Amino acid sequence: MITQKSTDKHNDKRKAIMDASLKLFCAKCFQDTSTASISNEAKVATGTLFLYFESKEELVNELYLECKGEYIAYVEEGVWSNKSFKAQLKHIWDRGTEWCFNNPEKIQFMTQFSSSPYITRLTKEKAINASMLMYEVLEKAVANKEVTTSSVELLSHTLGGYFHTARMYLLENQHNKNLKKWQDEVFDWIWKGLH
Repeated sequence: MITQKSTDKHNDKRKAIMDASLKLFCAKCFQDTSTASISNEAKVATGTLFLYFESKEELVNELYLECKGEYIAYVEEGVWSNKSFKAQLKHIWDRGTEWCFNNPEKIQFMTQFSSSPYITRLTKEKAINASMLMYEVLEKAVANKEVTTSSVELLSHTLGGYFHTARMYLLENQHNKNLKKWQDEVFDWIWKGLH
């Protein structure tokens, strides 16, 4: 029982550091966010951060992977219960958009750091390997002759880019009365573009 409490305490402190880092990295740039400010925001002793992360660089990479992993898990949940390619693609669009609305800081952080030199090549490779859902859905659709392309990888990246750009616009305009209509229209445009 003591071990469980210790583990819970360990997880609580790590989560507090990750939450504080997310908040500060979104409010400031990487260089302007000190480990002392992260520790202060997390309400942990200054040296505690280094018990969990060797450096601020390791922390930002772990945070990036954690945000990506959470996003991917949310989007993937239930996708294969949809039988048609259209329903699977709509699932990816709707679930991903919902996650962005519910996690604006996390999507801001991932967008801000996706091309940052602080995110290592290994981290980027891990993130890409974890997010193969769009590719798998498209690969299956090509095999079933529901869509044609000479490159599933190119189509996957292109659709991912369209989805991301549209989500950022919707997020910036989330209080607009036309939000739901726009969300549906985006999918309709993309679907028509595939056929």
